[in-house]
Amino acid sequence: MPILLKRLQLISEVGRSTPEPEPLGAPSLCLGQLILRFDTNRALWAGRAVDLTSTEFRIVTLLAERAGRDVRYREIYDLVHGKDFISGQGSEGYRANVRTFIKRIRKKFCDVDPGFDHIENYASFGYRWTAEN
Repeated sequence: MPILLKRLQLISEVGRSTPEPEPLGAPSLCLGQLILRFDTNRALWAGRAVDLTSTEFRIVTLLAERAGRDVRYREIYDLVHGKDFISGQGSEGYRANVRTFIKRIRKKFCDVDPGFDHIENYASFGYRWTAEN
């Protein structure tokens, strides 16, 4: 029952324009308009909830923690599937999988803010979370 109540509370927060004040001691990461709530695994962009899966949340966390620095495709893939996992597409097959994750993440942020452009791609290398403009 407590889990159901928490989920209903989170659903009701989606339409709000500003985030609730965080309870003391709730770990979070604030980076410009991005707030990552680790106590609930929720992301807020410009005060609005972004509906990320737990895997997408972990990817955004990795990118945000290394904001301004490049994150290799392989690092993102290892975060999702475990270190040195090899996909069915051979030793480079992980790139398409990572691109799919990033595409979905970008779409979810763009659904909240059509001007969102803080995940940059570096072809044949990976991605970077860029600083606020």
